[in-house]
Amino acid sequence: MMRAYTTPRFFLAVLMLIGGLLGQPVSAQDQAYRPIDTPQPTDGDGVEVREFFSYGCSHCHNFEPQLSAWTDVMGDQITIVHTPVTFGRDSWTLLARAFYAAKALDILDQTHAAMFNAIHVEGQSFRNPEDIAAFYASIAEVSEPDVLNALNSFSINAQMNRAERLVSTYAVPGTPSLGVAGRYLIDVRAAGGQQGMLDVAESLVAEERSGQ
Repeated sequence: MMRAYTTPRFFLAVLMLIGGLLGQPVSAQDQAYRPIDTPQPTDGDGVEVREFFSYGCSHCHNFEPQLSAWTDVMGDQITIVHTPVTFGRDSWTLLARAFYAAKALDILDQTHAAMFNAIHVEGQSFRNPEDIAAFYASIAEVSEPDVLNALNSFSINAQMNRAERLVSTYAVPGTPSLGVAGRYLIDVRAAGGQQGMLDVAESLVAEERSGQ
C-alpha cells in the first residue's frame, strides 16, 4: 500500500533544475535514497538490507520473489532483515504479529511466501489470531495453541514496539522500502520501481563493502 507522493518525475526535474542553477547536477540515483537522521545498529555479518513491508501490501507481494532472487544472488554480501509495518492499521498489526510469531516458532521459511499467496492470490482474510493459528497449523509442523501463545507473547510485543520505532526513525513513506547499512532509506517510487530499488541497494552495498 503506497501513500500519496508528489510525482517522482516532477520532483526529480525540480531537483535537477536547482542543481543546474547551482552548478551541481543531481543524478537520479542520488535522489533515490536519503541518509536517515540517526544511523542504526545493524544485524549480521553482511551489509544489512532491511525490508519494510506488510503482508497486506500488494506491492510487497509482487516484490517478495524479486527480493528473494536478489538475496540469493547477493549471497553473504548482505544480511536481509524483514521489518513489518502497520501504519496504525489494525489489520496490518495482526499480520505483523503473525510475522514475528512465525519467526519465534522457527517456521518462517514455510510461512513467509505462503502468507502473501494466501492473501493476494487465494483471497484469504485473517481477521483474528485464531485465523493465523489455523493457517500456520495447516502449512507447518506447529499447533494452533503454540501459535496463539506466540502471537500474544511479551517478546513479540517488544519486537512490535521496536519495529514501530524503526519505521519512525527511517521515516518510511510507504511499502515496500529498503534500509541499507542502518544509514540509508531507499524510496521505491523515487528509485523508479522495485527493480530500481534493488539496483540502488546493490550500489549502496558495494559502497559500504568498499569502505570496510
